[in-house]
Amino acid sequence: MKYGIDYQYLPKGAARPLDDGEVVAIETDDTGYALVPNVGDFVNIDASTTEGNSFHGRVKSRLFTYVLTPSQKYCSVNIVVEETDDDWGMLVKE
Repeated sequence: MKYGIDYQYLPKGAARPLDDGEVVAIETDDTGYALVPNVGDFVNIDASTTEGNSFHGRVKSRLFTYVLTPSQKYCSVNIVVEETDDDWGMLVKE
């Protein structure tokens, strides 16, 4: 089964994630392996070298949508990253 992973940003106080479309898309190979953050994990999306939006926060939710056809098995994972007041300098010592 192949997986696609989409990250969406939820600004603090917003009811829904931004509708900017696909922020980060990760396609797995045929082995299906991908490291997927869990609810509560901290995520930093650095899109500074592309035209995308950079953001960071804590994973609020994960939605797995499975599409099964006679010729294809696919899982789309939508991960919502919520803006928080956490001190990111306390997460890692650089």
